[in-house]
Amino acid sequence: MKVVIVDDEWFGLDITYRLLTQIRMDLEVVAFFQDPKEALEKIPALHPDLIILDYEMPYMSGFELYEKLKEMNSNFLIVSAHGDTYVRKQVWDKKVGILTKPFCKSDMSALLNEMSFTHE
Repeated sequence: MKVVIVDDEWFGLDITYRLLTQIRMDLEVVAFFQDPKEALEKIPALHPDLIILDYEMPYMSGFELYEKLKEMNSNFLIVSAHGDTYVRKQVWDKKVGILTKPFCKSDMSALLNEMSFTHE
C-alpha cells in the first residue's frame, strides 16, 4: 500500500516514516513533502492508499489540504500538536484518523489497524 507523508518539519517526516516501517511491512512511503502546495500538485498522480498530513503547516493547513484532496480514494491520517479536541472541531470524513503529537508506535498501529485500505 502506498503512503504519502506531508509535514513541514523534517523531524516529523522522519519519525512518521520510521514508525510506519516498524508497524506495517505492507506500507510503502512513495513520497515526502514539506511544502503543502507542492503536495497538492503532486499527490493526485501518486494514487496513495494513505495520506498523512501534519495539521499545522505554513501556507496551507492540513485541514485545507485535506479539503482539496478528500475526493481521492485515499485514507487520511491527521497528525496534530494542538490536541485532540481542537482538531476534532473540524468536519472530517469517516476515512480520517487523528493522532495527537507526541504519539507512540502503539497509537499509530491501533489507528492504522482500524482503517480500511481497499480501493473502490
